[in-house]
Amino acid sequence: MEAATAGRASWRWWVCGTLLLATLLNYMDRQALPQTATELKQAYGLSDARYGRVERNFSWAFAVGSILFGWLADRYGPRLLYPLVLTGWSIAGLATPLLAWEEWTAWLADPQDPSSGAFRWLLLCRTLLGLFEAGHWPCALITVRHILTDRDRPLGNGILQSGASLGAILIPIYVLAIRHAGGDWPWVFWTIGAAGLAWVPLWLMLMGRRHLATWGSAPEAAGNPHRDSKGEGGRSLGLPWLLPLLVLAVTVSCLNVSWQFLRAWLPKYLKEAQHFSADAADLAVAGYYLAADGGCLLAGVVVRLLTAHGWTVAAARRLGFVLFTLMTLLAVATRWTSGGWLTVTLLWLAGAGILGLHPFYYALVQELPQKYLGVLSGLLAAAAWFIAGAVQQHLGTIIDRTGSYNLGLTIAGAAPMIAALAVVFLWRPPRTPAP
Repeated sequence: MEAATAGRASWRWWVCGTLLLATLLNYMDRQALPQTATELKQAYGLSDARYGRVERNFSWAFAVGSILFGWLADRYGPRLLYPLVLTGWSIAGLATPLLAWEEWTAWLADPQDPSSGAFRWLLLCRTLLGLFEAGHWPCALITVRHILTDRDRPLGNGILQSGASLGAILIPIYVLAIRHAGGDWPWVFWTIGAAGLAWVPLWLMLMGRRHLATWGSAPEAAGNPHRDSKGEGGRSLGLPWLLPLLVLAVTVSCLNVSWQFLRAWLPKYLKEAQHFSADAADLAVAGYYLAADGGCLLAGVVVRLLTAHGWTVAAARRLGFVLFTLMTLLAVATRWTSGGWLTVTLLWLAGAGILGLHPFYYALVQELPQKYLGVLSGLLAAAAWFIAGAVQQHLGTIIDRTGSYNLGLTIAGAAPMIAALAVVFLWRPPRTPAP
């Protein structure tokens, strides 16, 4: 019996590792474009305004996909849906290099603007990428919610989210290695897309039919203080949840605007505003995501340490949220530095703060009734991505006109302060009645 329990516990963390790998591939596919955008700008007329439109379309497609796949995840569970969405975004990534084939993109081109064909194909591929990548998060959040207890979820969420920074760490190094090996940018998209397809059999093998057979059932009972006699799935969603949902919407919107600006624009900022060489910019971006990964994992450690010393889970989360929010303000300070590696160091620390806030947010989302977790997390993500898309397009126009990134850096650093105020003063989820 003890061996079976230990094996089950080990399996849970293997699943978390597989989720980390999926997030890593998700971000490598996503970051392949920002990391090569300067080269595409020079070769295919991808201006900053057009780049802003691409990011807007990606964000808005991600918003639609969050709702669609959130509903599907609630209804059918992640076991088969997860590999479907990963296959979809991998194919979108594999198709992206076709923008370089003039005979392929000619049918999309405006006769007065030959470069518009490549731009429109890129727009289509990134739109599909955003749509399918959105399915990753409801599938992953429901999985973590199902297999881990309240105490372990911040760490599980940290492992899940750390895949984002690990993928973003690897992509600039990978691009640099391909460049020095004599390869061109299409190889980045082709190889990452192929790796995504290879993830699918790994997930299916790990899931099998013996694990998580009924996704709509209550989560594991061990250590779960929220389970009532009717099961978590029986909790209703009514008026008492209105304020918590509003707090979550404000929180995720602020975090997403902050994180997505730096995700999309940091490589271009370093190359075009700070005049870093391509190799130096790649290393600086890798350092940024390495710091972000450290912040993400540290968030879960902070909660476990505080609760081990007598803090309640809720109090530990609030304190952690405030501490990591203060770190993000360093992004604002970069506008008063002279540039170079001092600016990069401040952005590294800000990145640790921004990504470190995400596990706290996911833990709050996982307090929603399990019956609605997929669709509600999808709706929250949709609101955040619609806002982020509009901000990306607006900032792209400003950067194209002025050449300055100061407004974007200020927004990225300050937006989480609004989220922190909402979490600390307004987050009060309804309690489950005692049986």
